[in-house]
Amino acid sequence: MKILYFGTVCDLKEYEAMLSDCKEKASIATIVFESALLSGLKQNGAEVEVLSYPMIPAFPHSKFVKWGNKSQTLPCGYNCTWLKTINIPVLKQLSRRINGRRLLKKWLKNNQGEDLAVLSYSMPPFLTADIIKLTSRYGAKCFTVLTDLLRDMYINSNDNKLLSKLKSKYLSKAINLQGSFDGYIYLTEAMKDVVSPDKPYIVMEGIADTDTFDTSGNVEKARPAAVMYAGMLEEKFGILNLVDAFESVGLPDTQLWIFGSGNAADTVKARSESNPNIVYFGRKDRADILRYEQKASVLVNPRSTEDEFTRYSFPSKTIEYMMSGTPVITTELSGIPKEYFDYLFTAESNSVADLKSAIMYVLSLSDDNKASFGAKAKNFIINNKNAKVQSNRIIEFMTEVFKS
Repeated sequence: MKILYFGTVCDLKEYEAMLSDCKEKASIATIVFESALLSGLKQNGAEVEVLSYPMIPAFPHSKFVKWGNKSQTLPCGYNCTWLKTINIPVLKQLSRRINGRRLLKKWLKNNQGEDLAVLSYSMPPFLTADIIKLTSRYGAKCFTVLTDLLRDMYINSNDNKLLSKLKSKYLSKAINLQGSFDGYIYLTEAMKDVVSPDKPYIVMEGIADTDTFDTSGNVEKARPAAVMYAGMLEEKFGILNLVDAFESVGLPDTQLWIFGSGNAADTVKARSESNPNIVYFGRKDRADILRYEQKASVLVNPRSTEDEFTRYSFPSKTIEYMMSGTPVITTELSGIPKEYFDYLFTAESNSVADLKSAIMYVLSLSDDNKASFGAKAKNFIINNKNAKVQSNRIIEFMTEVFKS
């Protein structure tokens, strides 16, 4: 089986360098996930060609107005070709569709007579119709890895009514076609009921790429002790509740480290300026964040359990946090499989009181107990959720769909 992969993946260091020149800062979470997926496919010997549409903000939020079929070798070893892009709203999607459709058709023609699978990260709205139509015409199969529901993509609470309407229209065609793929890799079980209840699927909540994380030996913990959060600084994700909970703990010899950007960043920064125990780092390279995660005393994910979207979401930070070997506190999100909770500390909700209680409990444990708990979580992820194991599940699933 030959695989053509469509996604946003690209060389992470180059991507971070490009984002440094952009007014808007996109998340690197998708690239981290996709890099792990492709690393696993490579380790399993899969024959894959990669076409990418990196999430670089459109002009004028970025100085990059256009680029061609840029080629680069990914850390996993696969060659990646960027779709030609005129990086201006509307023209961006149109140019990517024209080039993506041409390259997809060329690949299908050149490889006729073999088992061909097109695997896409999510369902690129500008290309979904062409993927479904052309794979059917050439006798290939199309699969998608869905980490978010299409209906929730590109939606921002700060958008005005006109922009929200335009985004909804952009997504509508792909949403109407979302049940037309041959197979699905979902992040949570609940996603299938929204997307395609009757089509073949597997659930794969995340992937750990152990090659990108230093998992050898013991890292010296920071002194004073540190509670840490890294991710989007959005009020809806509970970051301000975490700040309030930390301050209510009132331990003078403990710090709160916060990494990221978002609509709550200014508030977090102001709180850090008024409290020297709150350290706001802003955006940092992923390598720096990973080092801090290993040095911290406890890592926290304060998301609300009441939001409906948590049924369809597995926080990407969960696996990264656990792989650090540092104890993790999370709320009991419905999108996290039950097997994980043997290796996580939980807060009943993301209320200030519940977060405070959980933080105080973990910090009260001895250093040895914290290290032992964190090590068990790390080993669980490395042994059961590594890139090779998870990607092999995808290969076996796609093979079964071809047989059916």
